Amino acid sequence: MNLLDELTTERGHVIGFGRVKIPKIPQIGFNAEIPLLSFIVQKGDEQEYVATCIHLLLDGYGVDREGAVNDMVGHIWDFLLRNFKNTEPHSEFWYRLYELSKSNVVNGPLWDKYHALQYHFAEMGEPDHYTELVEKIKSLETRVGEMEDTIGDVVDGIDSRNWRILDGIKERLVVQYKKVEKDGIAAA
Repeated sequence: MNLLDELTTERGHVIGFGRVKIPKIPQIGFNAEIPLLSFIVQKGDEQEYVATCIHLLLDGYGVDREGAVNDMVGHIWDFLLRNFKNTEPHSEFWYRLYELSKSNVVNGPLWDKYHALQYHFAEMGEPDHYTELVEKIKSLETRVGEMEDTIGDVVDGIDSRNWRILDGIKERLVVQYKKVEKDGIAAA
């Protein structure tokens, strides 16, 4: 049995998967340490791409993979910021996040696709790149620190809920992405 045969969904064909890290940014009141969030990217019949955060069941759409992933990350940012920024107590929201991420009829099939890709890449000899992942997260944290030093200039006139506030770190939020090539080998 070929694991790549397991990648069709009602929205299209899964072409890749990855992880997103939303960093703490205390300067704007976002002080939650969010775990890595996993996502898959699907390509539909009409050349539309859908990126879905499996943990939070948030989608992003685009005419290409990058656009869909960016749209999804913007939705993740807005969702988390609305729920964590300057609100107490946070314990109720943490519980809701946990409930969202439990396997259910909606995200269970998405997790199945994600895991099919993980095992496919492992079967092909692709390492998990854990060290690279840690280095990317550290780089993101460093860049957030640099950004916070000038945060007044960055957020002047921009609502912190706006996705543009992350412009200085946006390209670093996706800390891992692997796509399936025609021959089944992973590509960045």
